[in-house]
Amino acid sequence: GSRIDGPFFDNGKPQIGKDLKFRYRVTNVDEGHNLPSGSLGAQPEIWLNVVLTDPDGQRVFESGYVDKYGDMADLHSLELAEGTIEHDDQLFNLQTKFLTTNIKGTDREMYLPVNFDIDQLPFLRPAPQPTTVMNHPPFVRMEGRSIPPLAYRDAKYKVPSELITKPGTYKLQVRLRSRAEPIYFMKFVGATLDMEKRINDWMIDIHPYSVEFDVN
Repeated sequence: GSRIDGPFFDNGKPQIGKDLKFRYRVTNVDEGHNLPSGSLGAQPEIWLNVVLTDPDGQRVFESGYVDKYGDMADLHSLELAEGTIEHDDQLFNLQTKFLTTNIKGTDREMYLPVNFDIDQLPFLRPAPQPTTVMNHPPFVRMEGRSIPPLAYRDAKYKVPSELITKPGTYKLQVRLRSRAEPIYFMKFVGATLDMEKRINDWMIDIHPYSVEFDVN
């Protein structure tokens, strides 16, 4: 299970013309499993969606939004690659990522534990030991982002002062979102549009709530 606490305002009372800094605390209340749990690799997704609306009901800030396919706006977003959506710089994402090693340079995030070489073709490097022993191919590791049992992690956000221009009552809305498979992975393995729609229909919202506060 999980719990969300907040928002907590870290730079005092919110004011017009001042950056709005706040955070939510996401706690894993389970005594025996990480959040998210399981050993399904980099597929299960849990992320935080936060929306700030001004006194006129206009959305002035959001993190954890999705692209037109339903994916988060991170490095794997196909719409981000198309240049039609902005990268979510403040995304709070608990999804584990596969990191694969290339011929040279740094690691890169990949949908599956498959290495890529200079020509961008998948290349499986034979291992000297069975893959079943290591639970992944050679030169591949997993970047764990899950929260350990009974631990917590703070999701910190900053809204620029130029977006806080109206006096009145603002509203912060938050929810954890969860999905079994990312859409970019579904496309990668040749899923049909109906399969993609179903996986998005099964997306769930956890602990949704809103808080209102005044800005003068």
